[in-house]
Amino acid sequence: MQPTPKKHEEYLDELMDYIPKEAFKPAYYKLVPMSLYFLAVVAMIYLSIAIESYAWTILFAAISGFCIACIFLFCHELTHGTIIKNKTGMYIAELVFWPLSGMPPTLWRVIHNRAHHTGANSYADPDRRTFKSEKNFWNTVYNAFIYPNKKLRFSLTVGFAMLFYTGKHIASALYPEGKKPAIVTYKPKFTRKEKKKIKWELLYIMVFQSLIGIALGWKLYLIFSLVSWVVSSSILISMIITQHLINPVFIENPDPMLTATSVRIPSWLDRLIDYHSFHIEHHVLPGINFDYYPKMGHIMQNMYPDRYTRKPFLSAIVESYDREMFIDDPLQ
Repeated sequence: MQPTPKKHEEYLDELMDYIPKEAFKPAYYKLVPMSLYFLAVVAMIYLSIAIESYAWTILFAAISGFCIACIFLFCHELTHGTIIKNKTGMYIAELVFWPLSGMPPTLWRVIHNRAHHTGANSYADPDRRTFKSEKNFWNTVYNAFIYPNKKLRFSLTVGFAMLFYTGKHIASALYPEGKKPAIVTYKPKFTRKEKKKIKWELLYIMVFQSLIGIALGWKLYLIFSLVSWVVSSSILISMIITQHLINPVFIENPDPMLTATSVRIPSWLDRLIDYHSFHIEHHVLPGINFDYYPKMGHIMQNMYPDRYTRKPFLSAIVESYDREMFIDDPLQ
């Protein structure tokens, strides 16, 4: 039987005394691994230009894809204000690191920080699965190939999901008020200022990517960008589908511990990806340095044994594919 849902504020009240004060200090040192990943991508671009081989370019692009995925995950923490507290400094860092993945930082802040974190696995979640009541032609195609499901079990096209994720939410943000693409489950409200900012960020990203294209030449750029983005997308979506898509859906006031799952991966890999396997910890405590998630996860597991869930990564992947394309609507 599922425990009675609790509000986010209740968890914070119960856990606050266990959080080290250092966890709230800005983690400026994380700009070092972010910069190293960035420089690794630059090095892979340089090697692709120097060697001029399609086969080597594919290898260099695959390495870049891993680095871009890691940068994305560090940027995820960056936008929560735990690495840099100053808003201007944070935004400058975002403009440096986000363009490699093609994600406008303002868009991410709205759909992730504002919508997903306050409504995870509820009606107001842009990341949830699609309800049966929302089924239509485009949703059927999208959910068959881009979301893990038992109809196309272990379909490799799920690896493209983050590319579609970015594209569909960019389109949704720019749609007229009250309208959205059919494949978007929920569109948060964007202010006029945010829409304008997203447009400028898109232009900036296009210029950024164009400079890479000029450096590589367009043939190599197409190969390099496609491979690196698919590798990055596959890594990122493997985390997302294990951390929310196997959890129950709520009508409102979603319980951050019941709507998320933490997964087990090798500790060395967890360090490389900024401890993103600890996802319950993130939804309960999004405002602390992610390095403290293992410690807080141990505390949560002892305090909430009937609520806290941490599964082996591969078993969570298998479970995510054992789902229907559309889920039951909690209101019906």
